[in-house]
Amino acid sequence: MVALRIEVLLGFNKSMLSPYLLPQVLPGNPIERIMLPLETVRPLSGSLELKKVVMRLYREPVVPIIDDWGSCIGLLHREDCCEMNAPLSTMMRSPPPCVTTTTSIGHVVDLVLKKKYKMVIVVKHNNLNGTTHGSRAVGVFTAE
Repeated sequence: MVALRIEVLLGFNKSMLSPYLLPQVLPGNPIERIMLPLETVRPLSGSLELKKVVMRLYREPVVPIIDDWGSCIGLLHREDCCEMNAPLSTMMRSPPPCVTTTTSIGHVVDLVLKKKYKMVIVVKHNNLNGTTHGSRAVGVFTAE
């Protein structure tokens, strides 16, 4: 997927994927158009012990970690998993890299490439009485 996204950013129009995917992806479009919804990547609770989910980290290089209220509090990378009896929250990287739903696809791809992020959390700002109250994770963008 990153190769496809790079082709889009560089303006390649002679790709074998072009008739199917490239016309639908523009670097200026908001990331929410192509992000994966948070539920589909199945975030894990930070209170779980690694031994209960070790096979998940074998299959996936990075997994979002949530707290008891469902807020994304970090990312657990496979290479950081070193203590089988420890809670995931002690091994995660926090805070996770975040962008808003309105951030351009091109900007997010630049972040992934420059900072070598494996996953970026996409957040949506909540408004309460016309003022920004906070944000909640609604999706992810991955390098794969």
